[in-house]
Amino acid sequence: MLLKLNKYTYLIVAIGILVAAAIIENGLLKKNPEKKLIQEFQSQLIENENTLRAKLEDLLVILEKDDYEEDLSAFFSREEIAVRETGFGVLIYKNNLLNFWTDRGISFYNTFDEFRKKEGLIKLPNGYYVVDTVSAGEYNVVGLHLVKRNYTYKNKYLQNSFFKSYNLPDDYIIKLAKQKNAYEIVNADGNYLFSLLPYGTYLCTTNQLYLPGFIYFIGLMLLLFYFRKEFIDRNAPLLMKLLGLGAALFIVYWFHLIFKVPKVFFHLKFFGPDFFAINDWLPSLGDYFLLALFFLFWLFNFGRGLNVNDLQKNSRLPRKVVIALLFLFSASLYLLVNFFIKELIYNSTISFSLNKITEISTQSVLGIFSIGLFLLGIVFFTIRINEESLEDFKLYELVLLNMAIILFLAGAQYLAISTIAVPALMLFLACVVLAYFINKQHMNSFTLSYLIVYVAVVSLYSLIIINRTISQKDRAHQKLLAVTLVTERDPAAEVFLTEVQYQIDNDPAIKSLLFQDKDDDLVEYIRKSYFNTYFRKYLLNIYVCHSDDSLLVDPENRAVPCWSFMDELIEVQGAKVPKTNFYFMDNMNGRISYTGRLYFPKADRNKGVTIYIDLDSDLLFEGIGFPELLIDQSMARSEIYRKFNYAKYYAGELTDKYGDYNYNYNGHVYLKSDDEFSFLRQGKFEHLVYHSGEENYVVVSRKILTPIDYLISFPYLFVFYFLNMLAFTIAGNRSIRGRKVFFDLKFKIQAAIISIVFVSLLVVAMVTLYYNVEEYRAKHQNDLNEKMKSIAEEIDMRLTDREEITPELEEWLRNELAKLSNIFRTDINIYGNDGELIASSRFEIFERGLVSTKINARASYEVYKNFQISYFQPENIGKLSYLSAYRPIINNFGNHLGVINLPYFIRQDNYSQEISTFIVAFINLYVLLFLASIIAAVFIANQITRPLVVIQENLQKMQLGKHNEPIHYNRKDEIGSLVKEYNKKVDELAVSADLLARSERESAWREMAKQIAHEIKNPLTPMKLNIQYLQRAKGQNEEYNEFLERVTATLIEQIDNLSNIATEFSNFAKIPTARNQVFCLAEQLQKTIDLYETHERVQIQFDPNGFECINVNADREQLSRAIINLIRNGIQAVPEDRTGHISLTLDRREHMAVIIVKDNGTGIPVEMREKLFSPSFTTKTSGMGLGLSIVKNIVENFSGKIWFKTKLGEGTTFFLEIPVYETADIKKS
Repeated sequence: MLLKLNKYTYLIVAIGILVAAAIIENGLLKKNPEKKLIQEFQSQLIENENTLRAKLEDLLVILEKDDYEEDLSAFFSREEIAVRETGFGVLIYKNNLLNFWTDRGISFYNTFDEFRKKEGLIKLPNGYYVVDTVSAGEYNVVGLHLVKRNYTYKNKYLQNSFFKSYNLPDDYIIKLAKQKNAYEIVNADGNYLFSLLPYGTYLCTTNQLYLPGFIYFIGLMLLLFYFRKEFIDRNAPLLMKLLGLGAALFIVYWFHLIFKVPKVFFHLKFFGPDFFAINDWLPSLGDYFLLALFFLFWLFNFGRGLNVNDLQKNSRLPRKVVIALLFLFSASLYLLVNFFIKELIYNSTISFSLNKITEISTQSVLGIFSIGLFLLGIVFFTIRINEESLEDFKLYELVLLNMAIILFLAGAQYLAISTIAVPALMLFLACVVLAYFINKQHMNSFTLSYLIVYVAVVSLYSLIIINRTISQKDRAHQKLLAVTLVTERDPAAEVFLTEVQYQIDNDPAIKSLLFQDKDDDLVEYIRKSYFNTYFRKYLLNIYVCHSDDSLLVDPENRAVPCWSFMDELIEVQGAKVPKTNFYFMDNMNGRISYTGRLYFPKADRNKGVTIYIDLDSDLLFEGIGFPELLIDQSMARSEIYRKFNYAKYYAGELTDKYGDYNYNYNGHVYLKSDDEFSFLRQGKFEHLVYHSGEENYVVVSRKILTPIDYLISFPYLFVFYFLNMLAFTIAGNRSIRGRKVFFDLKFKIQAAIISIVFVSLLVVAMVTLYYNVEEYRAKHQNDLNEKMKSIAEEIDMRLTDREEITPELEEWLRNELAKLSNIFRTDINIYGNDGELIASSRFEIFERGLVSTKINARASYEVYKNFQISYFQPENIGKLSYLSAYRPIINNFGNHLGVINLPYFIRQDNYSQEISTFIVAFINLYVLLFLASIIAAVFIANQITRPLVVIQENLQKMQLGKHNEPIHYNRKDEIGSLVKEYNKKVDELAVSADLLARSERESAWREMAKQIAHEIKNPLTPMKLNIQYLQRAKGQNEEYNEFLERVTATLIEQIDNLSNIATEFSNFAKIPTARNQVFCLAEQLQKTIDLYETHERVQIQFDPNGFECINVNADREQLSRAIINLIRNGIQAVPEDRTGHISLTLDRREHMAVIIVKDNGTGIPVEMREKLFSPSFTTKTSGMGLGLSIVKNIVENFSGKIWFKTKLGEGTTFFLEIPVYETADIKKS
């Protein structure tokens, strides 16, 4: 995983990168980073100003023509002039009156005189605009360019942000007057426009902060590399190294939290409490990710360095006890990780609902990735413990041990917190059992099959724990919403009441009607003027009370003093709405109630007059329009509650409901217990019933997950985990990184099938999505068109015989639109022929300056110039997009009286939800189909290539001189022909092998006979000469007896040599048949070396080199015999004047194990090297004999090979290479 660099290199580079990041961070956060931003802003502003001026001059040329309308229309069709896209708007005034406008998104003035008074930058109700004007004759053209939106309040649709081309933080403040510490902005002529005051927690853009943040993260990763190298190199007990590493990681994390470094992290949303926070130690999602990363890193080092033998020596505990403690520690980590996962989901605002893929955000991905880091750490650690314990426990012993651990931890957890994390403990047991089976099958670690099995188990666990925690979280939200609904208030209503209060206090008409004692007229005036728009959803009662007036109170119909009775109600039940004389009434009647108390002094009465205004939300009224657009985000209901349906019951009867669920009118249907909170499942919904008192209930409902939802979620999680764990595996495993990538026939078939299916599904999906979205859009438009027809019929009935819309008709239209809006569940606007708004069911939008009171310019052109009877177009207010319909009002004379406009606010959210639901379902379906196609592709490819695999395996097993089995394949296809040819060649090979073997045997025996004859002749000649000399010397020499002794000794020595030759020849002819079995190579080598443990002349060392787990399929005895031969040769090669050193090292090259035997002998002479492995007999005491030939035969019987390297005077190294035993799964992967 680590590059082969010195550990201090990592430390130095890490420090250098961190210092560089700190310098960049300091430049962004402390050294006036706003200067560059404002300079760029100034340049862009001048460029936009010049562009606007050029457009205005082009317009002047067109307006100077006599017939300019067609050219003007062509100009605006050609040029992009729209506030939303370009920031530009154009107003054309003729004789001081507005004649043409390009965009009603600018809340502009209707007369040019208003612009005469202002120049440079102006502040309109919905933003700051740079103004430029040009004139030609009776025409004045005003060009506007948006600098920054400036709404009176903010919500998810309305944001006070700079225009997109300026790239300035939203917190920067525009000042019209010059101000200290502010930057002066000038126009193209150098004249002062306004001042820009940098403001906010940081003065640069968010995008600028990501660069030093990323550099810091790179530095942190290099620091972890240094920690890893330090951990490897440190010569200390494992537990001490782990404590040191843990302390180092804790210090880094503690330093980050306490000293808020790096500072840039805390300016990013990932490191803020907006998405997730538990306490000071886990204050953000970014910190949660760092904790998960450190956790994985610590466990990775623990697992890599784990050696039970060392732990046993240091602890002096029995080996099995050490392993049991490791399993106990591992199981405890599963519970800890389970706790962290639940805390992340429960204490965050992040969506983890994978069955709703459109709700998944960047924060969701980071959260799931962090969960994956935790799980990867504990699974890897469990596998390492299992590998260490493989020879110590049988399966049933391992299961019993871990079941005992699970029962112990479950009991301890239940006693501590009264709950048991069953999924976490089951995941632990599953990982232990899987690791045992995989290791017993001799699977190499981190293969593809290995990963798939573990990722599937981990994904299933994650899915269960995520959805269970989401369910628990939703139940908590249900309870909170139920309690809130009992005393529910209307934030939008309270905003409007604040405005109503101000308007009433400053309305002279009310005071005039009061002094005229026209109480009925006063009540009607207040109703129409102040409670005819948003408050249509409320039942309104207005009481004008003098000091001595009485009220008739139901149900007794008794008279009570008006002032005292109303004041007492307000005192007991009321909570004052800030900045008003209105009170929220907590009267527990199942409605939202407000009461206003407006006092007016009168000179002719001592105590004046009090107007009491009662507002009670209408039962089962579903509000129209879009109030969320009209209130500040601080007063809006949380988005969390949108997924719930609810119903209120007062006196057992339904009084209010929200959502699509069809509630029963009688609330007793949902009462299954008398508890304050109770849960009830009905079909696909779970209901929370909150019994707030007597016959009052609140029912909050949510849709529960089905098995289909789990099935849909699984592929997303599986693919995400698999890709990430595959990346970690490749990065952390040197042997996998070293493998050569090749594409076999099976892979090509799978890739072809998957590619064809993927492309086909993609094309079909895109076409189907487009078609269905268009269908939804058409349906949406048809719904709106039907409403338009019905509303137009109602209005046309009154206006069809009118020549113009008079003020009286305007008053009637205002009242009529309120009724029609309630009936047809949509907002309605009516514009006059001059494009000015006449009446609206939602005046608040125009009064707040969100848009101009003028009709959309494009719609006006289509209705009046292209004579469209019905025109639809998408429009927007801020970030709220909606469909808008236009239809002309035409009288019996064929004249236009105005235009009806239906901005379809109310259905837009439902329409978006329908589209979103369909897209999510469609994506989920196609993900499942694609996953199924992958499985089918693998199966089909396996079926197609299975005969080829059989042929391949038989070809691999084919050996000359041995019996080779034919392949049985009965199908008559191309593969059948190939098999037939293969079987034919097998038969021919058997015949050829017999002939070759016979020829080789004859040749070998002839060569052997020559060598034997030669070796026997060598001692026979001196033996003959000695005997002849002995015969002649008999009786002629006094030293005959001594000479006889010497000659007989020589003859005996030569006879012994001949005996040794015969013995070696016999051994060469009797190499037994190999009895192959799977065994651990390192263990067998160690046993062989132990035979020479007490040897006096040499020191023998063995280094498994990290390959303790390599298995081979060979004959144990023959392999030992080969190694002993090499060791013996090495011992014999060591001169008497030096101490012998023989080393055995184990290595691996792809699929082959390599045994390296090295000695420090005299080396092999050049003349002997070529025939070193040839069978030879010699009478020399230093000869090799048949030993190396036997070794070569043994190795080649294992399908291996042997070679050597030698240097005279320094020694010889022999290399034995034999195949590693691998299962079929590993070979495939």
